[in-house]
Amino acid sequence: MIWKMSFKVLLMIAVMALLHSCSNKKAEDLQAVLAKKESQTSGMLIGEKGFESAKLDYLIAHDYIKALYIIDKEEAEFNNIIKDIEKVDTDGIKKGKEVKQAAVGYYVVLKELFMFSRKEIEQEKLMRYSKDEKVIRASQDKMLELGREKQKLYQKVFKADEKRFTLQRQFESENQLK
Repeated sequence: MIWKMSFKVLLMIAVMALLHSCSNKKAEDLQAVLAKKESQTSGMLIGEKGFESAKLDYLIAHDYIKALYIIDKEEAEFNNIIKDIEKVDTDGIKKGKEVKQAAVGYYVVLKELFMFSRKEIEQEKLMRYSKDEKVIRASQDKMLELGREKQKLYQKVFKADEKRFTLQRQFESENQLK
């Protein structure tokens, strides 16, 4: 009789431990995907061999076609990062859906910021190769306007990153990660 009862208790403990470890495993997997995507983005944007470094080299050389090509590659990479995060299953993970949405929102806004370079490069190209003073002045005015727009994008990125960071900490706390 005692043996049957202790077996049932052990079985219940084992089932609860299994359920608890499964949910933590999913949370750990989500955290790992987010960390991997953050690392991938950092390498892409600030790495020595990253897209931004290559784009800058092309801009210094006034090779606008190749700089725009780099932006296309960067955009494709951002799209892959966003898709990979969207694919993650967050069912049963505390704050999983929220942290996933915040991460997607952050990467979408970050992509907007870095894709904004297309507009700047087009204006720079006009200023460099145009012989018409009116076109050059209009391009300079447009660059000033683009600078103000870019500042707004930086603010959006800052807010999205702040939201992502806050939700990430809540997610880690609720899922007993770190």
